Amino acid sequence: MAAQLPYGAAEIVALRSAGKRPADMLLISLIGPLRETNPVIIAQASRSYDWRFVVSLSVLIVATTDTPNLAGTVKAIDTAAPAALSVWFADQQDGINVLFDGHRPRTKTGRRMGVAQRVTLAGLGSNESAGDCLQQIAGQVKRRAMANANRFDAALVEMATTGFRRTFGAAWGTAS
Repeated sequence: MAAQLPYGAAEIVALRSAGKRPADMLLISLIGPLRETNPVIIAQASRSYDWRFVVSLSVLIVATTDTPNLAGTVKAIDTAAPAALSVWFADQQDGINVLFDGHRPRTKTGRRMGVAQRVTLAGLGSNESAGDCLQQIAGQVKRRAMANANRFDAALVEMATTGFRRTFGAAWGTAS
């Protein structure tokens, strides 16, 4: 028996059959429905699906850090050859890039989503407001930056801090 399509994928398959593709990144939610303007596919990590419809598309998997069989789901989607593949952990407001613009980062640091990418996704899959999630991300970034500050010249640290202030606005000043 052939694997079935996850919920919401039939519309993408119809687009692809007509020679078209979604204009935006495809969100594959393993945590249920999302209130987003991007196309959202809802799947269960415990089931097998036909992921061929993601070929050459940018895909973001939305999960939590305790999603069962997440590695198996990521591998199955990756095997279908998307153009880009990332995983967003809604409970941590953090993520990784599995495949980014045709490049497969080899190191943990290389796979980690950058600050700008995380800010863009703030609030995705969370019950908290985007502002609260932005505050959470700012706190995580600030702690990581301060933990590594002694490894860099003071001028570089000041430049980075200025950039973070610009990116996070008021959230940077109140982040702990």
